[in-house]
Amino acid sequence: MDAFKAWPGRAESIVISQESYMRCTGGVAPWRRDGDKGPSYYAVCPLCDNPIQIVGMFRRQEESRARRPYGRHHRGDVPGLCRYDEDAYLHCPYADPNHRTDTRASRHPKDQTGRALYGLMRGEFDRVTLAWERFSGIHLGPGAARDMLRKWRDDQGWRYYDATYGNLPQMLFFAAGGQNLVKRYIVPDSPLHERLKGVPRVRFTPTRSRYVQVDKAGPGFLTLDFLLYARRIEWDGQHMNETFRLRGLLGRDDGQQACDDLTLDVDQDWLPHTADAQPGRDERLLDIARETLQSDAGIPADQ
Repeated sequence: MDAFKAWPGRAESIVISQESYMRCTGGVAPWRRDGDKGPSYYAVCPLCDNPIQIVGMFRRQEESRARRPYGRHHRGDVPGLCRYDEDAYLHCPYADPNHRTDTRASRHPKDQTGRALYGLMRGEFDRVTLAWERFSGIHLGPGAARDMLRKWRDDQGWRYYDATYGNLPQMLFFAAGGQNLVKRYIVPDSPLHERLKGVPRVRFTPTRSRYVQVDKAGPGFLTLDFLLYARRIEWDGQHMNETFRLRGLLGRDDGQQACDDLTLDVDQDWLPHTADAQPGRDERLLDIARETLQSDAGIPADQ
């Protein structure tokens, strides 16, 4: 893998380099462990919270032919940093594909990564919705945001191994089925906007905000849904790229495809990127999250 984070429980994905690693860790314990063969350098997997070892940081290890340092899972505890979780490793996209288990399996109710994802959704919900908008082009107003968050809560979305720190915004909609797109606000000139321009039954109404509203063109009734599906992981060397497909559907009975699917890339570092794009907080959305996800400890008491 080409990314790391310094501590478990965080939504961050930092490109591995000597400079970034030293800036985040200082190259001291607990990230550095000295042994008979010299120091070893550790960090945390950005997705599964397991320890990783950084290979080729300051010198070329015998097993490393890469020009750049990279990370690999360390299947054991690193005292003071994080503990090893076998189930989390087996379901991690960065793990060896030969070790994958049933992706339908779910995290234990007390799983620490699941608890952290729940807390992240509660504490950063305004930025989750902004990351979703930047990803899809679809704006989430307070009403729609509350509805989707309730569905995520009722479905215990934090327990799915498909859900990671990197794709939390997408997990509001993944496996939720088709969602109504009529009367929603979307971002002008976004890929979705450009696709829908070619659908004769759809028109766009300007608004006072920076969005346009999806509406029907001409008489009659318009049923237009969007569906997020087909999560994919692709590799370019040590770099992982995660994508989803977004489809527009006309009519709920036959599910006619409205336009060509969009294949959209996930921003694994969405949290700092949205914080940079919109430094202020949206208290309306944060209030919704606090009301909907009532426990700030991570998981409701009855789970």
